[in-house]
Amino acid sequence: MSSTARSSDKPPREKMRKPSPEISILSLPDDLLLNIIARASRLYYPTLSLVSKKLRTVVASPELYETRSRLNRTESCLYLCLRYHLDHLRDPTTYWFALCMKPNQTLTNRSSGRLFIPITSPHLRHDRSTGLTSSLVAVGSNIYKMGAHTPSSSEVSVLDCRFNTWHSAPMMREKRSSPAASVVDGKIYVAGGCEDLNSENWVEVFDPKTQTWGNVTKPGSEIRPETGVYSFGVEGKLYVFGDKLKYVVWDPKEASWNPLVLGVAMDLEMDVYEAMDLDMEMNGVASAVSYCHCVIGDVLFLWNEREFRWYDFKASSWKKLNGVEDLPDFDGDCKMVDVGGKMAILWQSFGRLDEHKEEKFIWCAEIGLERRGDEMWGKVEWFGVVLTTHEPCCLFDADVISATV
Repeated sequence: MSSTARSSDKPPREKMRKPSPEISILSLPDDLLLNIIARASRLYYPTLSLVSKKLRTVVASPELYETRSRLNRTESCLYLCLRYHLDHLRDPTTYWFALCMKPNQTLTNRSSGRLFIPITSPHLRHDRSTGLTSSLVAVGSNIYKMGAHTPSSSEVSVLDCRFNTWHSAPMMREKRSSPAASVVDGKIYVAGGCEDLNSENWVEVFDPKTQTWGNVTKPGSEIRPETGVYSFGVEGKLYVFGDKLKYVVWDPKEASWNPLVLGVAMDLEMDVYEAMDLDMEMNGVASAVSYCHCVIGDVLFLWNEREFRWYDFKASSWKKLNGVEDLPDFDGDCKMVDVGGKMAILWQSFGRLDEHKEEKFIWCAEIGLERRGDEMWGKVEWFGVVLTTHEPCCLFDADVISATV
């Protein structure tokens, strides 16, 4: 064979090499595709559902959430219930939003990369919230809405956060208007808001596992709050607060009510911050109801318009939350909520498009928490604007809640 012929030959390995076909994720078997999507954060699901009909079907399938649970990939997702006061006197309209990732977002250090997107809430149109009580609680992947504001109601509506769909749960035994609802050891306690203040069902408890309502012995009239009732659950107990300084605690293990003993701050010509500190020192855990507050894990936190604090039950005192000094300044109302053991804070700012229209920006920050001996430290992980609206609304009338999905 001539040297020319030999030089034109390709090495045997190159002769056998064939171009590999491009493999699309959409060509994968359904069970493998389901397993991959289940491992992605749910924050990306709204964007994934826009890619193709097949991915949209996977994202909406019940099997996806069964797979997420089996793989221990569930996570806490943030929801916002915002009231647009289209008719300031009669007909504020409720809209719901879920937090997700922005499409095509390039993340930078501490950039939020997140925004609230609207979800369907066709039948939840209630009168204006008082801003003082919350009738919303989350257990697992469900958010429960108890009763109404006006008129009173015994209905319970449930948002299934896996599919962002609504259904009804068993009705309460009593009609209620703006009751207080809190979760203690996985059960939902609903208090107050009854038309009959002496009702035997002044407090009742719902077990989401059995979908049944049970009785709770009502506190005596001498210690029972009557109006403006609100509550929270912490360390396995239910704290119920109301007007006329009537604050009581329900201990499910002992099946007993106990009053909280409060002090009265004296006017000693103190400035507002000195009076605030004295009130918090004297009234302990009950001080939380005067400020924006939330329970994260088994720790009670509050924002007193100056700094974040947490309540040390062992020392019976409020202590400063360290490490959050670089959080952006904000004035006015804020909302706090537990998101998977971290603190999410929402606040608002304003801008003006023109002399007739105001623009509202809702901000959110997420803070990681760490207990160090007798101190609590926070780390601001991200913050940014998550919703912009031109509609008349106020964060004071909003509800913020997280569900595990």
